[in-house]
Amino acid sequence: MANQANPEVEMFGDDGRPSSPSNSSLSRHENLPTVSFATTSVRKRKKTSIVWKEFIQIDKEKNLDGRQRAKCKACGNIYLADPHINGTGSLRRHIKTCSKRKNKDVAKMLLGASEGNLMPKNLNIEPDVVRSMITSLIVRHELPLVLVESEEFRALITYVYPLFSPISRNTQLNDILRWHNRAIKTIKDFLNSFNGRMSLTIEVWSSISIDSYICLTCHYIDMDWELHKKLLRFCIMPPPHTGVQIYEIASKMLLDWGIEKKLFSITLDNAGENFCFIDYLKQNLLLKNALVCGGEFFHNQCCAHILNLIVQDGLKCIDKSVQSVRSSIGYVKASQASKVKFLESCEQLGISVKRGLHGDVITRWNSTYHMLDSALFYQGAFLNLQVIDPNYKDCPNSEEWSRVEKLVKFLKPFIEITELLSGAKYKTANLYFHNVWKIHKSLLEEISCGDSFMKKMAEEKKKKFEKYWDSCSVVLAIAVVFDPRYKLSFVEYAFWKIRGIDPKANEIFERIKAILIQLFDEYRSMEVTPEEEVVHLDAIDTNGFGDTIEWEELSIFESSKNRARGYRSELDLYLDEPRIIAYKEFDILAFWKVELTKYPNVARMAQDVLAIPVSTVASELAFSTGGRVIDKYRNMLLPTNAEALICLRDWMFGVDFRDEPIDDANDLAVALQDSSLSAGLGKDSFRKLWRLF
Repeated sequence: MANQANPEVEMFGDDGRPSSPSNSSLSRHENLPTVSFATTSVRKRKKTSIVWKEFIQIDKEKNLDGRQRAKCKACGNIYLADPHINGTGSLRRHIKTCSKRKNKDVAKMLLGASEGNLMPKNLNIEPDVVRSMITSLIVRHELPLVLVESEEFRALITYVYPLFSPISRNTQLNDILRWHNRAIKTIKDFLNSFNGRMSLTIEVWSSISIDSYICLTCHYIDMDWELHKKLLRFCIMPPPHTGVQIYEIASKMLLDWGIEKKLFSITLDNAGENFCFIDYLKQNLLLKNALVCGGEFFHNQCCAHILNLIVQDGLKCIDKSVQSVRSSIGYVKASQASKVKFLESCEQLGISVKRGLHGDVITRWNSTYHMLDSALFYQGAFLNLQVIDPNYKDCPNSEEWSRVEKLVKFLKPFIEITELLSGAKYKTANLYFHNVWKIHKSLLEEISCGDSFMKKMAEEKKKKFEKYWDSCSVVLAIAVVFDPRYKLSFVEYAFWKIRGIDPKANEIFERIKAILIQLFDEYRSMEVTPEEEVVHLDAIDTNGFGDTIEWEELSIFESSKNRARGYRSELDLYLDEPRIIAYKEFDILAFWKVELTKYPNVARMAQDVLAIPVSTVASELAFSTGGRVIDKYRNMLLPTNAEALICLRDWMFGVDFRDEPIDDANDLAVALQDSSLSAGLGKDSFRKLWRLF
């Protein structure tokens, strides 16, 4: 080959094709003396395509048609590999489907091509794994499906894994839907085998179009005593959005998932149609004997939603003192000159400017609290500003500042409990009773001894709160009984503290005790040991009247008789044990995991009660009067595709779309130390731009 008179020299790229006609340095010099080439050794450039690691080149002279071919080292198949006709495409396709070749061999071929390669040579690269990783990336970060068709993405994947076949957005969507269907089967199998009970939240979401969605989420504590939340359905709900229609859709969902007889409670917001829905569903489940304690725990109202309504009603009584603060902050934010004056006022008094001033938004009551709280911090600066800036006319007087201080103190418990309720991570139900009780106590105290301004506001809030307190106090109180730091003693103490100002306190406490005992008796009756089961069967066989005896009712009757005779039940033993003194972080689920063998029935009660979701909302939506609205990105998807993406994200990564922050351009702190506005894009802004890409 080296001594040919007119050798044909070709330059091959990575794919085995000629890179360009101009790469042949000899093609342009055909008239040169042949002697110059006869005495010069000319060699073909070494083929650089990775496929030649796995194929043997067969010279075209050996083939009848004069075309170049290649033989697979693994299986011996021969394929056309003429650089002028088809290049190495057929060889690449064969590598991925060759039955004699293992994936690790392909990885070695890709990663071991050069000595200087920094990547490990033994890394296994499998096409299915690559596809799975792409699906995971899209689901977790909510990337658009068109990503897989973009030139940049394909170039990246080809660079890392040259043998990967590009996929279309439809193929990627099919991968996501296939994952979703497999995950549904896995979760169904688990829920059907789950021995405990679970609680639900059901929400209705609107969208920027005419469509609405119904969201079904289940909450449970598993056998390892870990609290879980699974978003089961997020499907479109056609109008009309009546209680009957919600009942029909929800009933079908429960049947599809096979959890109809495993429910403990459902938490709903305060919408009127939800009361109609829950009545229908409760009646249906009671007919099937599917609820504990006759459905006493079944319906829970969203605590965050109720508190939001209570505060909004109370804020209607706000007088001009709050308006003065609002106007003062508006003046500081109105111009750069007024902002500089305020900075000067702070510097004169030595007040830190790092905290910043907050404006408020009418639809979000927490912003009003933060506005007043920040204004109190800068009270001295505002008073000084009145002296050094003749244009500032809206400074509150001493009486108004006093009212603002009282209002901030009054609203603080509402802020704390709502932030606790609306945290990104759902918490066990034992954490709420004492916080809600503090609010109840605060309202009663303000009405009995507050000034006229605070009394009027407290009375407005109390009207709404009492409706919620009557329905939620039992569930929240029983949940705190299973907290060994509080137990029933704290519940009794809490109602004792307010009995002088709430005549119904003793009545509610006695009702809580009765329901707690009823719940224990029911769980005790469900505990059937092998020995007990044999006794029951023998009794039915020998006496012949087994069909006329309600065995669960007999167990409850027996328990009540034992209690009357001074018998100490498992529940009594737990309640009589000294409370645990724990001031730091306390893991209640870890406690019951250890105590399961000591108090098996009480532990089963705790497992179901502690999983009750007290709130249906998360994040800053808890402070907003606006409804739940699907964002623009998800609204562009077909309902089935949106459900698959939203549910998969929750199941795979525990990322709930409801926990995402809600942007509000009007609710921004004024960074006093920075006199310029930043034009940069934050992480959330960039993500939203990327969604629209």
